[in-house]
Amino acid sequence: MNKITILGSGTSTGVPILGCNCKVCKSTELRNKRFRTSALIESSSQKKILIDASPDLRTQLLRNKTDALDAIIITHDHADHTHGMDDLRPYGFKRSEPLPVFTDASAAKDLKRKFPYIFDRDNYFSGKAILGGGIPLLDLKITQAGPESIVDEPFEFFSLPHGHEDTLGILHQKMAYLVDCRQVPEAVLKRLSDAKLELLIIDCLRPNPHSTHLHFDLTLEYIERIQPKTAVLTHMGHEWDYLDLVYQLKKRGVKNTFPAIDGQSFLYSNA
Repeated sequence: MNKITILGSGTSTGVPILGCNCKVCKSTELRNKRFRTSALIESSSQKKILIDASPDLRTQLLRNKTDALDAIIITHDHADHTHGMDDLRPYGFKRSEPLPVFTDASAAKDLKRKFPYIFDRDNYFSGKAILGGGIPLLDLKITQAGPESIVDEPFEFFSLPHGHEDTLGILHQKMAYLVDCRQVPEAVLKRLSDAKLELLIIDCLRPNPHSTHLHFDLTLEYIERIQPKTAVLTHMGHEWDYLDLVYQLKKRGVKNTFPAIDGQSFLYSNA
């Protein structure tokens, strides 16, 4: 079996939000505490593949006791999914080869701009010696929509509209991971429905519509279309109280669909 762990299930601000006194941000309910969204796949072949490098990454990986990684997928270039990149440094201390970082061409360009000392060393150091060794050992691998092999694991990527650029949706074996999108194209819905998923992890920012994210009604519509055995809602803002969201799902008669909890793991089969 494969396992995916929700390292973070929160929106770009995390929950609680700094300076906010709303009910959810002041809640003592631990399931309302959400790091920025990211996840870790541990495949049946013992490969560990990180999805996104959030600003909370160091704490997330320490809590999960993740002692090594084999590859990284970056879904898109926004800060809440990339600004933990430097925290990956220690994973290079015991490696002779760089960790591969898979992302699309647009995000790769932005990562080089944000982190030139990691991804554009020749130009950044311009002939100077690299001193200290404090640089993450990472290697950008540009991918696109379609099949991709990552450390011998079969993946398929989809382009999902988000803001001004697209996000990579992910299919791995019997699990799909769709975050930071405002809609899911028809062709992707059909592909995922045909895949007979055991697990769908999907964006659900808030109850009401948003210009760059899925909201409650649309998320439920897509779950109904895709028909996974289990659906998990993630990338949630402070508009969602955990227990209230559970109640709303029950009120709608939605079965086998749950809000994500940071640190929670799910199993799924090979295709």
